Parts: sequence; structure tokens; C-alpha cells
Amino acid sequence: MYETDEEKARRQQRLIQQAVLRNYPNPERRGCPGTPVIQDLAIRSARLEIVQNEDWEHIIHCSPCYAEYLEITNEIRGAKDRKR
Repeated sequence: MYETDEEKARRQQRLIQQAVLRNYPNPERRGCPGTPVIQDLAIRSARLEIVQNEDWEHIIHCSPCYAEYLEITNEIRGAKDRKR
């Protein structure tokens, strides 16, 4: 079955997201930067701003923070789609 480049990129993105969510548990939420920081980083990434700092490093290595980041990012995308 043929995949377009966009379909392949989305599939790979989902696989990476699932790996982060599965492989970096942090049930005690140790070192988590908090919702306001996660929201800020989600907004900045939606604007395609490059984010590279210790908070971002934590988020991509912490399942709970990454799940929250994805939820916020999806809300931002949904709001953009509704505006169109």
C-alpha cells in the first residue's frame, strides 16, 4: 500500500509520540515544570518557534508532561481549525 509523504510523516510522528508516552513514566511528576510552562511551550511550538531549553527537555522525557503538552497542542490546533 502506498503512503504519501504526509501520511508517512504523520505515522512516524504518532509512533514517536507513543514511544515517549510509553517509555518515560513519571508517576510522581518529579521535576515537572507545571501547566503554565507546558502551555507556553505548546503555544510557541504552534507558532513554529524553535524551543530548546531544560523545560522542553523535561517534557519530551516525561510521559505525563508530554501527554499534557499533546493535549494543549491539539486544543490549539482545534481552535485554529474552527477559525478557518
